[in-house]
Amino acid sequence: MNTNHIALEVSQDEHYKTPYLQELKESWPSLAKDYRHYCHVYSPKKGDLWVWTSPEGQKYLHFILDEQNGEHQTETERVHYFKMALKKVKKIVDEEKIENLTFPVKAFHFKSQELNDVKAAVSEVLGDTKIKVTYN
Repeated sequence: MNTNHIALEVSQDEHYKTPYLQELKESWPSLAKDYRHYCHVYSPKKGDLWVWTSPEGQKYLHFILDEQNGEHQTETERVHYFKMALKKVKKIVDEEKIENLTFPVKAFHFKSQELNDVKAAVSEVLGDTKIKVTYN
C-alpha cells in the first residue's frame, strides 16, 4: 500500500502548538511524545528529517528547519536547510518508491517568496523521480 506522505516543518524544541501541528497532536498524542524522545536521543540539527508513521500507516516527514529557542534565520538559510532535508526525502522516495508527497502550506512557515524557492528546490531535488508533489 502506497500512502500519501505529508511533509511538515518542526523545530528541535517543537511543542506542536501551531494549529496544524496541534491538530495532529490531538489525533495522535504519541506523535509529539515520539518526536521529543527522538530529539532527546539524537539531537537533530537543522536540515535533518524525522519520519513518523501513524497507526493507520500515514507517514509524516518532519523537516527540521529551526534549532531550539526560535532562533531567527534569513530566508536563504531556511531554504538551504529545507533543501538539505529534501535530499534525505529523495533517498526515501528512491528506496520506498513513494508516489505522492503533500506539502500543506499551513504546515510550513514560509513567506511567499520562500514558497517559490521551496517549489524550485522540490523540482530540482525530486525532479528526476516519478513522485507526484502537491501543495495545499
